[in-house]
Amino acid sequence: MNASARRSAIVILGLGLVTTGIAACGESSQDRQARIEAEATRTLMRKIFASIAVALPLSVEPAEFRDPANRAIIAAALGELAASAEQLERHAGRGAGEYLARSIAHDARDVERAYTAEQFGRAAFLVQQITEDCIGCHTRLPDDVDSPVAKGFVDETLFAELPLEPRASLQMATRRFDDARLTLEQLLASDEHAALLLNALTDYLVVNLRVKRDFERPVAVLEAFATRDDAWPTLRRAVRAWAAALPELAPVVAAEPDLATARRILEQGKALSPVERDHMPLVHWVAASSVLERFIERGGAEPAELGEAYYLLGLIEARIGRQYWVTPAPFLLESSIRLAPGEDFAEEAYAILETELLAAWEGTETEELPPEDAERLRELRDLIDGAR
Repeated sequence: MNASARRSAIVILGLGLVTTGIAACGESSQDRQARIEAEATRTLMRKIFASIAVALPLSVEPAEFRDPANRAIIAAALGELAASAEQLERHAGRGAGEYLARSIAHDARDVERAYTAEQFGRAAFLVQQITEDCIGCHTRLPDDVDSPVAKGFVDETLFAELPLEPRASLQMATRRFDDARLTLEQLLASDEHAALLLNALTDYLVVNLRVKRDFERPVAVLEAFATRDDAWPTLRRAVRAWAAALPELAPVVAAEPDLATARRILEQGKALSPVERDHMPLVHWVAASSVLERFIERGGAEPAELGEAYYLLGLIEARIGRQYWVTPAPFLLESSIRLAPGEDFAEEAYAILETELLAAWEGTETEELPPEDAERLRELRDLIDGAR
């Protein structure tokens, strides 16, 4: 794809992400106050898109992103992005909308800070990675019908020119889940080495199990993947175990969500392998995450139960997240501590959160955690110590 086409695709992508983010994560109550709040959110999201539409096309061209001639317009766009995102964060409700708003606000502050410090590589990277916020939001809960407006966001010719992996990401970001499944199936059957398809396998399970609630379709795809010559024995056994577990997990996940069910699914996955980083429990992690997301969304739980649900979901997302630097795990773990700082899981949640925050900055141009992240850790440490 040439530079002009890439820019067109990125700008249209920005529009798609922002607009569909409203549909996926906004409140839908008929109450007048809710309608007013929804309109305020849409206004802020339009402002965010306007800023992204300026910064994204330039971010994919390193020379232009660094060019002093573009410095003023990029700095102004990133400043407006950070300001609008902070307003969105203040007005966000609970649940998915809260996470999306906080994540965008966090990323926007990081982008502005990195660009001001002339850390152009990191700034450009973060501008592009805002896409992941929308993918994470859109794949949380069941959604049997794809967005009817998503078809017009990206020109089909540009879609066809994209490699399979970014094409699937763009389809998930714009809520085209049926198309995403087809693309991921193509990718899993391609000549890409199996070692490079682990993320695609995870995405495929998330879209089918968590979004489409389809435990039948993946079985044949997984069984075919397990026959690949480049699938090493451990991976082959894991993929076959996933296929075998799906029929048993389907009715369990379909039932009314509760914390005990999620715990039981996780224990079943853990029993499959004692190795911490083994892939064997992956399908159980995804299935449990579906139960936990719906349990949280339903509301009405006591703080200790809700805190445990956030903690378990944070553990899962730290393992199955698309990319460690763009993951809801820190938000989920922080929420678990704030809800129940005196519970046993709060200490472990803090340790994992600390690791997640440090990992997000490992290998970057900065040497320390951002001040707000360091302050978050201090505050959470005080909450835990004070609850003992």
